[in-house]
Amino acid sequence: MKLRLILFAGALLTALLGGCATPQYQKSYRHEPPPDPQGQACVQGCEEKRQACQADCQARYRICLAEIEPQVEGRYLEALKQYEMDLMRYASSLRHYEMQLDFYWPGYYWYPRYGYWYPWHPWPAPAVWLPPVPSQPTRDSVRAHLARVNCQDDCACLPAYDTCFIACGGKIIEEDICVKNCPETSSR
Repeated sequence: MKLRLILFAGALLTALLGGCATPQYQKSYRHEPPPDPQGQACVQGCEEKRQACQADCQARYRICLAEIEPQVEGRYLEALKQYEMDLMRYASSLRHYEMQLDFYWPGYYWYPRYGYWYPWHPWPAPAVWLPPVPSQPTRDSVRAHLARVNCQDDCACLPAYDTCFIACGGKIIEEDICVKNCPETSSR
C-alpha cells in the first residue's frame, strides 16, 4: 500500500514539474539558393569547393593519425607507469583514511601532531574523505588524446562555403527550433 502511494506521488510530482519546464531551442540554418541560373551555377561551384576542402581535410587527418600511431605504445607505457604511481598514492591515502576512521572514537578527536583532545576543545574534528579511485588508461584513450592534441579534423570548410553562398546571391536564414519541452501548438 505504501509503495503504491509513493509511486503515485512520484508520478504526480513528475507530471506537475514536467509542465513547468522551459522550452529549449537550438539554432538551425536554412540555405535558400538564388533564383537565377547564374547564381545557381555559382552555388554549385561553392559546393564543389566545399567538398574538395572536406576531402582534403579528411586526408590530412588520416595522415596525421598514421603519424601518431608509433607514439601510442610509448605514451601508453608512460600512462601505465603514472597509473601505477597513482595506485600507490591511492593505497596510501586509503590506509590513511581507514586510520582516521579507526582513531575517531566517540567523545575524542585525534589530531596527528597533538594527540587526543576532548570534545569541548574549540578545534573542529578533522575531516575524513574517501580518496578518489584512479582510472586505468587504455591504448584507445591514449590514441584519442594524441589525436585530439595533434590532429585537426575541422578545417573550417563550412564558413568558407557560407561566405561563397552569400556572395552568389543566396540567403542563409537562421531559425530557432524547439528540441525539448516544446509548447503545444493549437490548431484552430
